[in-house]
Amino acid sequence: MSGKSLTHVRRPVARTPSTPGQDRFRYLIDRIEKIRHARAEWDTLVVAFKISDAERVHPLRATLKQVTRDTVLLIDRLLDQKGWSRADQGALKDVACHTAEALLRADPHDVEIRTIFDRYSSLSFQDMKQEELESLKQDAKEHMGIDLDDANIESEDDLVERVYEHLKDEEARQRETSAEHRKSPGQQRAEASAQTAKQFLREIYRKLASAVHPDRETDAVRRAEKTELMQQINRAYATNDLLTLLDAQLRLELIDPDHVSKISGKRLQQFNRLLSQQLEAATAELRSLQDAFRMDHDLPHGRAINVQGLHLVTQRRARELRAHIHQQKRFLEMLANKSATKRWLKEQRRFENSWQED
Repeated sequence: MSGKSLTHVRRPVARTPSTPGQDRFRYLIDRIEKIRHARAEWDTLVVAFKISDAERVHPLRATLKQVTRDTVLLIDRLLDQKGWSRADQGALKDVACHTAEALLRADPHDVEIRTIFDRYSSLSFQDMKQEELESLKQDAKEHMGIDLDDANIESEDDLVERVYEHLKDEEARQRETSAEHRKSPGQQRAEASAQTAKQFLREIYRKLASAVHPDRETDAVRRAEKTELMQQINRAYATNDLLTLLDAQLRLELIDPDHVSKISGKRLQQFNRLLSQQLEAATAELRSLQDAFRMDHDLPHGRAINVQGLHLVTQRRARELRAHIHQQKRFLEMLANKSATKRWLKEQRRFENSWQED
């Protein structure tokens, strides 16, 4: 099979000037290819960032979790000792509860930490999560009009899934209601044009499927190649990816590199429509991925994301985690000294009292 691509063949010298439609076709293919390269570079960048994060940040997170867990276990042992005033016991229990809750938010299946939380909290962790779930259900009912009282919801993930399903169903109902109204001439033309474009795609797909079908290939190596190509063709047809279908035709030599000059005016118009939609969707998807990444990692909106920028993100995370680890270890050292712990508890009460007086 040929390794040609519409984006890599040199444009032949034309005897007649190109039409605006042909120029538009070539322009759109070039833009789509650039977006594809940008997406490939983005994926590579994210993979490299995840590897760096796993090597430098994950071990620090694990260390912080362990030190924090040791803090809860030590406070639990301290509370078994005599010599604490009622005020000291109450303060230590509060610290144990808050710290254990933070750990359980990240790992609700830590039985030992969960037992300690339930021992010192007025509400068990299970009851607390159930109260939060009921509050979220009430919010969904009041602010979104979604009644989930009769739904079998056992976790926040279940609730989010139900809300998503409800919104999806509501959107489908609105589309059906809108479709019942009389369509304008413009809408009718747009639908007819979309159907025509899909028909053109179907024609290309059928020719490719007939030429590639791996079951007809006796050579094992070529059958594997055709199987992979057929999978690409199926994905392209399902997503209206015209460029991939045209590239497949070129690779199989079903069309020649200057195919655009031979496309009829009506078909070229539909191809350009499909390519425009494909370009818009690919651009929006890449932008959405980058915006979500900025939000997840607290990066300013609009700032370019590059290797150096992500290296700084990893450095910042590692620096913050080391500071938290250092602070937690110092707290552990203080807890190991009963006199120092009592002094700290006294200072905390003095601070709270002065704050309340102000």
